[in-house]
Amino acid sequence: MGSVTVRVDGLKELQKAMQSLGRKTSNRIAVKAMRKGGAIVRDKARSLAPVLKESVPHRRAGTLRKSIQSRTKVGKNGRTDAYIWVKGLSTKQVLKFKEKGGKSSAYNPRDPFYWRYLEFGTSKMPARPFMRPAFQQSKERAGQAIIDTLQQEIIAEAGK
Repeated sequence: MGSVTVRVDGLKELQKAMQSLGRKTSNRIAVKAMRKGGAIVRDKARSLAPVLKESVPHRRAGTLRKSIQSRTKVGKNGRTDAYIWVKGLSTKQVLKFKEKGGKSSAYNPRDPFYWRYLEFGTSKMPARPFMRPAFQQSKERAGQAIIDTLQQEIIAEAGK
């Protein structure tokens, strides 16, 4: 799996304004803006994620949808990134299930490990992507939300 990067050009003035605010303030503003943009993509992915029509013993309806998460991180180089992913179970949660008599993670109704089979398909099942279309359908809206938030926060910070 690869990552997707969106670059918005033509925002020289915005970049200069961010640099003039100082590192901590600009990081805070950038994180807030990226969270808003990431939330738009995350919510779209949740809406496109397939849901079981009815629960079965080893799967619960809505597990995949609930597992789609977003996070924003500021790197050492000052770059702010938003990540949207399907959060799997921790090793501790998997071991706890196995201790209670569970055969393997495949039978754990809380484990969304199967998301990659839906997204990319298998040799016996066609792909039913939801993450990539979510990004494609919401990238303009997310980008605009990021720009709007940056502008509002810079103006608010300048007014202090």
